Amino acid sequence: MLECPQKWAYKYKLDLDEDRSNAAPLVKGSMMHLALAHHYMRIQAVQEGKNPEEWLHPVPALKAIAIQNGPEWAEHVDNLVKCYEAYCLQWLDESFEVLAVEKMAYAKIGEHVLTGRFDLVFRDRQGKVWICDHKTTGRLQANQKKYYSISGQLVGYSYMGHQIYGEDFGGMILNQVQHRNPFKFARLRLPPAPNLLKRFPQVVDDAEKRIKELEDSGRPYDQWPMAINELTCYSRYGPCPHMERCKWGIQ
Repeated sequence: MLECPQKWAYKYKLDLDEDRSNAAPLVKGSMMHLALAHHYMRIQAVQEGKNPEEWLHPVPALKAIAIQNGPEWAEHVDNLVKCYEAYCLQWLDESFEVLAVEKMAYAKIGEHVLTGRFDLVFRDRQGKVWICDHKTTGRLQANQKKYYSISGQLVGYSYMGHQIYGEDFGGMILNQVQHRNPFKFARLRLPPAPNLLKRFPQVVDDAEKRIKELEDSGRPYDQWPMAINELTCYSRYGPCPHMERCKWGIQ
């Protein structure tokens, strides 16, 4: 809704979202997230005295998901296996306590419920709890930390972290993975954005109110307000899946 009301209506009211699951950047990101999820679930199992073999090793997990999803996924397996192995060498000396992997989280904002899924939650040696978000890219860049510091998703996760973990919450960590050879990795603490955090509940409430106002107006769902902005209609992942609909109407 904050990005584009028309996009929201296409997806949630007209169920017209297009499948972009085989776009290469999204496929690589999904596969790396899967490998890291299995990696940290196995570590958590060992730390808790459980059997890590309840979870596939990340390498066969990558091969299995590729077989399941077809050639558009299979073509990336070899490269991502090498990337994962390089990741393990990079962070060989990890010593934190894994608290949760792929954790569904909830927070109340007034009468609204905010939901999210944390890639990784860990506690460091000082007792601080961190929410770690895996971000894959073809090229690590210094400005990505600033870029993500204003991400509504990550500001929301930080808000939930404060609600869930209280004074123990340390903040957000970007776990950056460059999946293109030469593989590179970085872990960055997300820069503080106290005003965004303070205003976040109002942002959520404003978006919910706008949804209700538009629904109550009786306005046809294919006539909701449009952003019409090249920065919105094109993202780092390519064009909005509804761009042709907005240009030509629903055919």
